[in-house]
Amino acid sequence: MLSFRRINLSLIVVSFLMLFAEVVLIRWLSTESRIFAYVNNLVLLSAFLGIGIGSYFAHRRTYPSVLAFSLSAILLMIQLPLNVSIGGESLHLFRDVPVLLSAFTDSVIWYEVTDEVVLWKTLLGMASVFAIFFAVLVAFIPLGQILGRELDDHQNTIAAYSLNVFASICGVWFLAVISFYYAPPWLWFALIVVLFVLLVWVQPNRRPTDYVSAIVLLGLTVGLLVIPRGDPDRLDVIWSPYQKLSVYDMVHEPTGIQRGYLLNVNEVGYMGLLDLSEEFVLANPRLLSMEERATSQYDIPYRFKPDAEDALILGAGAGNDAAGALRHDVQSVDAVEIDPGIYELGKKYHPEDPYSDPRVNVIIDDARAVLDRIDQTYDVVSVGLLDAHTLSSSYNNMRMDHYVYTLEAFAAMRDRLKPDGILTVAFEARRSWISLRLHDLLEKVFGHPPTVLKYPHGRYGFGGTVFVIGRDSTTVPAAIEADADLKRFAMMYRERLHTAGKPGERVKLTTDDWPYLYLESPRIPNMHLLIMAILILLVLLARRLIIRREGGLNWHFFFLGAAFLLLEFQNISKSILLLGSTWLVNSVIITGILLLVLLANFYVHRFKPTNLRPFYGILFVLLGLTYLTPLSWFNAMPFWPRVILGTGFLNLPIFFASVVFITSFKSVRSKNHAFGSNLLGSAVGGVLESLSFVVGVNALVLVALLLYIGSMVTIKRQ
Repeated sequence: MLSFRRINLSLIVVSFLMLFAEVVLIRWLSTESRIFAYVNNLVLLSAFLGIGIGSYFAHRRTYPSVLAFSLSAILLMIQLPLNVSIGGESLHLFRDVPVLLSAFTDSVIWYEVTDEVVLWKTLLGMASVFAIFFAVLVAFIPLGQILGRELDDHQNTIAAYSLNVFASICGVWFLAVISFYYAPPWLWFALIVVLFVLLVWVQPNRRPTDYVSAIVLLGLTVGLLVIPRGDPDRLDVIWSPYQKLSVYDMVHEPTGIQRGYLLNVNEVGYMGLLDLSEEFVLANPRLLSMEERATSQYDIPYRFKPDAEDALILGAGAGNDAAGALRHDVQSVDAVEIDPGIYELGKKYHPEDPYSDPRVNVIIDDARAVLDRIDQTYDVVSVGLLDAHTLSSSYNNMRMDHYVYTLEAFAAMRDRLKPDGILTVAFEARRSWISLRLHDLLEKVFGHPPTVLKYPHGRYGFGGTVFVIGRDSTTVPAAIEADADLKRFAMMYRERLHTAGKPGERVKLTTDDWPYLYLESPRIPNMHLLIMAILILLVLLARRLIIRREGGLNWHFFFLGAAFLLLEFQNISKSILLLGSTWLVNSVIITGILLLVLLANFYVHRFKPTNLRPFYGILFVLLGLTYLTPLSWFNAMPFWPRVILGTGFLNLPIFFASVVFITSFKSVRSKNHAFGSNLLGSAVGGVLESLSFVVGVNALVLVALLLYIGSMVTIKRQ
């Protein structure tokens, strides 16, 4: 009885630690090494590979200290001053150098390397990324060993797997809760150390070296994460549920005048908190002028609509856009910002204090979700600089802002305008085809082309391209003709785009099914192709060098793992469209999927199905219906019916897929090999998610269907 209790406790601890450590590494590495902010599912896939390989060694000697020393190596790689000189610039080997891979890709990355690519630079970037990837993989091998052994030795397979899933749910919500309170990384890693010590304690053959390694990791955590890296100019830093936010004074160097504050996201300059108030401008004539401020990117919407009474701001940031609206006496401002940390810093530091004004109603939510939920119309809808520096989830390749710049999203913005209302879209277009795409999207939706203004980076804002369009085709031209100063400004800063041909023919338009704003055409970016090749090569090597010696690959479970993760990836992408891409929504979606797995476990325990053909049949039908049913049907519903019916319909196939899995799993002889094969398949399924760059999100359902057919064909070989 004691042994059975020990197995349960060990199973719970290792499952909780595994999920918690995965999410911590995804969050932390995507912040500290910028390349992982754009391919952060790479960390997840490396963890899957490590757990899968570890499962095959389940009954060999386990060295838990490998986890501690691998995490210590990752901490040292990121935190130590390992700088190299490249092109006369000092770059950190692991924080900065991997961004050199951005010059190797055709997908836009902010603050990318734009100089001529030199082979050794690319190789150095690849080596840095691979070193981190390999360290993550090795860290999870002992956890995979322990998990595989407990699943194999447990007296009740369904109960064991249910404990694994339940502990994973707890891990998801534990990090979500502490992130809500802006917990810093040193606390995350300290909790990993505590969980590690607990895991070692419940193992039957624990060794002193395991405790020593935990002490080493704890010391590194305190020494490298608690002690600042050396940034004396930083005024404030918080870790929001999405990213690391740092605040600095913004001083005009020639005059020494402080004109506001600079907000960095993940150590990259992101936005200024600018003082453009009348008092400040008049008091500093050497720096600013009222004439130039009148056409700043934050004031320009209200020059085109001088009688605006209400405004909706999407991507309100720290308050610049709201301050611009208040300067023009707008009486009601709905300011939407997804990151509560940015809002809190804006409320604390913005010189004009717009978020304390009773006319401003702040909505902390995803911009697309708000658009689909509200039915009010506005004189002005203004889209701020929504250039995301991170993905919407660790389970897909979409950035947080992707669903804001689609054909369907702009149609929703048009519907939020009054008959004579205007829409302004500010965007830092790093490629000419991005400007052309936004121009064509607006022209397609509104039926007439927008006015395009090119703003320089300067004292009145961070600059970028501003698109201005009215719901009625005469609104914007009439405003220009009625205001001589505005007409002069429009002539001076108007950007001429090459617009020959019809919208959609010049560059592919983004849609909810293909929302990849930063990709010129349907293709897998070179960087993702490289990562796919490396991952597939690692799986093949693992199969040849490890798996064959340990009993071979169970193809049935391999296909089940690949299909399940691919189905989960595309379901999360679609559910984000229905509910928004906030951190809370992501946690709810993942929890809902895992609860369906638990429900399937209960069903198999209660009814003990033996014939899986009916479940495969229902699964195939549901996947076909998922592919054929337009998501717009659910988007047209009110919020709660959309939540219940939409996400329920999308995730229902997961129940039947889970019935197939747990029924097969409880009857297989070598459970650690089956589980390892399943996780290796999951890594391949994660790689296949990149196919959405070519075929779109919805078509991934068909790929998952083919993989489930593969699992059915190979079921007799298990």
